[in-house]
This record gives sequence, C-alpha cells and structure tokens, in this order.
Amino acid sequence: MAGHKQVLAEISKTWDVFTELDDFFRKADKDISHDPDDPRKGIGRLPGLDRLMFLIPCVINRLEEDISQSKESENVASIIEGLQAIQEGIQSVLTYYLRDDVEGALNILRNVLSKTDKLSVKKSPSGIRVFRDMARLAPDFQIILDMLEGFRESRRIRSKEPEANTSWSPECWLDYYREQARLEEPLIAAVDAEGLSETSLEKGFKRMIEENVQRDKIMEKQFITYNLMRRRDAAFSPEEPERFLDFSEIPDIKDEQDNDDYEVRAIDLCYEEEEEDPPEPWASSLPELRDWNKITHESSFDDSGLCRQDFEDDPVYCLLNPFAHNLFECLKQDNRRRVKEGKSGENEMRSPLEHYLVILALKAQVRISSCGVWVEGVGHDAPREGVYLFAMECLERIAEALERFSVEHLYHLATEARSVKRQIAEILTEN
Repeated sequence: MAGHKQVLAEISKTWDVFTELDDFFRKADKDISHDPDDPRKGIGRLPGLDRLMFLIPCVINRLEEDISQSKESENVASIIEGLQAIQEGIQSVLTYYLRDDVEGALNILRNVLSKTDKLSVKKSPSGIRVFRDMARLAPDFQIILDMLEGFRESRRIRSKEPEANTSWSPECWLDYYREQARLEEPLIAAVDAEGLSETSLEKGFKRMIEENVQRDKIMEKQFITYNLMRRRDAAFSPEEPERFLDFSEIPDIKDEQDNDDYEVRAIDLCYEEEEEDPPEPWASSLPELRDWNKITHESSFDDSGLCRQDFEDDPVYCLLNPFAHNLFECLKQDNRRRVKEGKSGENEMRSPLEHYLVILALKAQVRISSCGVWVEGVGHDAPREGVYLFAMECLERIAEALERFSVEHLYHLATEARSVKRQIAEILTEN
C-alpha cells in the first residue's frame, strides 16, 4: 500500500504539470483571439506535441487503472522514475515556450530520452503497461528534440532580427549585415577576427567544410525525423489514443506505387498549321462560355500596385550581377588553365581564396534581394542604403584579396570591383 501511495502521489504531480501546459495553450489562444491586432490565429505547437497532449492523459489513466487492480507494489521506483520523465518532458516544452530557452529545453529532453530508453526494456509481470507506454511516447519527445536542435542551429547562424519599427541609420543596418555575414560564413568570420591571410582563409575554409558536413548530418537526421512523423501521424487518431499505445509496432506507410496501366500517345506539336474546329452551336448560346475569354483575359482588377518591386531592377543589383558572372567565369577559366597545366588532369577543389571571393560576390547580391522586406517594414530606405554600403565593402574586400595574393589571371577584377564600388557610391549620393 505504501508503494501505491507513492505512485499515486507522483501521478498527481504529473497531472499538475500536464494541466500547466494545457492551461498555457488555452490562455495563449484566448489572449490571441481577444487581440484584433495579433496576426496569429493561434499559438503553434511543436511537431509531436499535439499527439502527446492526447497520449499523456491516456498513459496516466491506464497507470491509475493498472495500479488499482494490482495487489503488489512492484517496480515502484521505476514507475515513479517514468512519471518523473514525463513531467520533465512537459517541463522542457514549457521551458521553450515560456522562456524561449532552446538549450535548456534540449538538456531536459536528452535526460528524458535517456531515462525512457532505460525504462522501456523493463517488464511488469502484473500487467502494468506504463513501461511499454513510455516507449510509445519516446519518439514524439525525440521529434521535439530534433526540431529544437534545428532551431538552435538556425539561431546560431543568424543575428537577431531588428524590430520592424526601428529607426536605425544606414550605418546601423550595415553593422547588421556584417554580423549576419560573420555568423553565416566561417571564411568571413575568420578574416574579420584575424585579418586577411593564408592562415585565416585556411582556418575559415576548414571550419566551413566541418559545418557543411555537420549540416549534411542534420539534413539526414531531419529526413529520418520526417519519415518518423509521417508513420506516427498515419497511425494515430485523436479519437482512439489508446489504440495507438497498444500497437505492437507502428506500421510502415505504404506509398502508392505508379502502375503501368496507362496509355502513351504521341502528340502532334504542329497544331498551329491545323485549322481550329468550329465551335459547337450550343457553346455560343451560353453567356458563361461565350464570355469566358473576356472574363479571364480582360479582368478589370489591376494588382500591379500590390507587387513588390523586383530586386533584379535594383540599380546596384544591375551593377553587381554582371560583375559576379564575370568573376565566376574568370575563376572557371583559371581552374581550367590549372587543370590543363597540371599532370593529374583532374579538377581540384576550389581554394579557400576562391571560396572567399565567391562568397563575397554572392552575399552582396543576396542581401539586396531581401532588403526590400525591411524597407517596407520600417517605411524608409535605410535598410537599402545599408545594403549598398555592405555591397561596397564586399567589393573592396574582393579587390584587396586579389591584390594581396597577386592572382595574375584575376588581377584585372580588382580594378573592376573598385569601379563598381564607385558607381554604387554615386547612386548613394544621388539618393
């Protein structure tokens, strides 16, 4: 009886923590619905959490039922540990939502999954199902952990976004674009930290390769998580959460296979030489059909004012784009020349310097393509002027790198880069 009381006390604590999470969502949805200026329709839940909100009460109810029918106090410590793992899993979600603490939530979830893995192999001769149920819950906690790891990686390579109503000057926006570049590109970060040298380029290049390998692993893990989510989503029904817990294993999804029962027909593309079939008499008698072309092709609604200006029309982008293409073409020709002169006849990996030049050229263009959103948000041109200053810095860094390392076949690009930089400065002056 003492063991039963301990378990029941822990069950009560688990209900309290679950109720706290449920109340959080209810209050958030209520607050959002009462605020006409809130653009959200509701607060989004992490993948896997929707299912856990149905499964956790079911697991607790089953445990209460099993305990009431059990005459023995077996595995009390393990049952309590399992309930505490559920509590910690819920607390990890609250840690993310209430404090926006991704790292703290991840640490808690790792501990939860470690405990769950250990408990899921336990057997209960008296028919207590909580250990098997814990094994069924674990993949959803894993899905949440994988999602939070993705959030952490995204935040690591992105600087905090400025408020839409900011009064930043172009120089403040320039600092923002610089920080973004450092976070996103290890080569730029290494050069900024240690100065432009072969050592800093090689160090940044090595870090870039390592991060790319890590990113590939993350993508592979995301693919596994996606398939896990699909299988569990297909097998789960909110109306029957207990049925999901009682599966011996989650069934695989059988994707529909294309069959070969279809007809292949040749299409005559010389239709312009053939006469059109005369319209059927009944077709011209129906106003809806007779006026179809007029409705579809002569619409009186003009949405041109709603379209954002195409970034390719930006005057600075029009200067950067041909320069970037010329840079890439020169690098390609230089690589071909080296391969031709070399003995192996195989393409070599692009050097750290070449990567650095390419990244600088592309980074300036990318920032111009996205700055229009910020211009609309703040209501003035400071974000665009800041990105023009950033583009000028990228061009100067390209010129300095070419001069520093005396790249014979690319040296003329330094002059071209500074010429484009001067033209951008003139555009800024005119504005």
